[in-house]
Amino acid sequence: MKRIFALVLSFAVLFSCLVLPAGAMFDPTPVYQVQAQSAYIVNTDTNIIVYDKDSTKQVSAGGLTKYMTIALLLTNYADHLDDTFQMPFAISDYVYNTNNADMRSNETFTYREAMYAMLTRNANEAAMGLAYALSGGDLAGWVSQMNTLSQRIGTTGSTWTDACGIDSGNVTCAVDMYLILRYLMSFDAFVEVSGAPSFTMPAKEKHRSSSVLVSQNAALSKSSGGKYYRSAMQGGMCDVTAFKNDSGNQSYVSWANKDGATYIFCVMQSPDTCDDFGYANRRPALCETVKLMDWVFDSFSIQAALDTDLTLAEIPVKYSSDTSSLQLYPADSMMTLLPSTGDGSVTQKYFHLPDHVCAPVQQGDVVGTVELKLAGETIGVVDLIAGQDVSRNPLLFTVARFQEFLGSLYLKVVITLSIISIIIYFAWVLLNNWNRRKPTRKIRRR
Repeated sequence: MKRIFALVLSFAVLFSCLVLPAGAMFDPTPVYQVQAQSAYIVNTDTNIIVYDKDSTKQVSAGGLTKYMTIALLLTNYADHLDDTFQMPFAISDYVYNTNNADMRSNETFTYREAMYAMLTRNANEAAMGLAYALSGGDLAGWVSQMNTLSQRIGTTGSTWTDACGIDSGNVTCAVDMYLILRYLMSFDAFVEVSGAPSFTMPAKEKHRSSSVLVSQNAALSKSSGGKYYRSAMQGGMCDVTAFKNDSGNQSYVSWANKDGATYIFCVMQSPDTCDDFGYANRRPALCETVKLMDWVFDSFSIQAALDTDLTLAEIPVKYSSDTSSLQLYPADSMMTLLPSTGDGSVTQKYFHLPDHVCAPVQQGDVVGTVELKLAGETIGVVDLIAGQDVSRNPLLFTVARFQEFLGSLYLKVVITLSIISIIIYFAWVLLNNWNRRKPTRKIRRR
């Protein structure tokens, strides 16, 4: 029952957030030229897509596949992360000489420790061993569940073929990784584990002492992250181990928070040459991510697009002797993402109002709406409400209604039908009179 409740709650949190995002509105090119094959940056507070570059382009998922393994783990076992499993020997050949956290066969680990190994070291044995244990050795069944959950989350360009990402059949795209990460962020355990710059793995059956797993997300570590470090970084994962990626492309999927604003960054297939920080272990996708992070936090902030104390529009009023127009105010200030150097005046406002209102009107009545656009994209719609009470003048109302009646279609129809009836009646009378005046022929008998 707890598993079912956790699943329902997770999807409820997800879909309450995943309102259809507005279109991408901004371009970092004046500040930084993105070299990744595709990228997708979304402000999760407003669902505004800040930047979109070929976000549906399908690319190799690699180690990012572990995000789906973790999603399946948390969906089904979020309340059992301290349960244990034994690392099976059966997966050792599959993960040999790949990303690992030195988790050896027949050692005992908790599900939580496996999560730490996956999120800090991109450990393939952690993903495969956990999947093998939880599926009872049915790895194909586990992968099937991954694909089913992925589709329920909303992905359309992803296919999963193993639990860790070694198989080249694992493919995804930037927008799908955004959806998966946002789903994962609904779990407190994921947020906690993903944000750890390091983790101390306790001593195990084949390890006499504990060992420290340092996160590949160098942006998390102030002491060792160097130029990659950003205090706003909350967590993220690369598709390959950084020190083994001395050439080629790299992807990074992460999220950051600063001054109450949260963004998800999906940077896919950045070329090795774009990392100009000068370190031997290059991290091109992380390099691009932190540069984009700087651009976002320097350029935008969550601000009020409207002032609820200022009149936004006026509309004519009928049947009132108090006033001829009604002042309208926004019902909400609509906190949204705006350029830091601007304010609500940078938005374009499109009013949806009736031609007039009829008294009586009460203060706070919704009269219409205003649609706000930024760079041609709709960022929100706000109700417009009456700013004051307006009473009805009975005499004006009566006269107006009488005038309306005189010009109404109903009266015109009645008059037309009456005229037609009169014409028909007179025609009938004339015809009868004519018939009476005609002489009758007498029939003579012989």
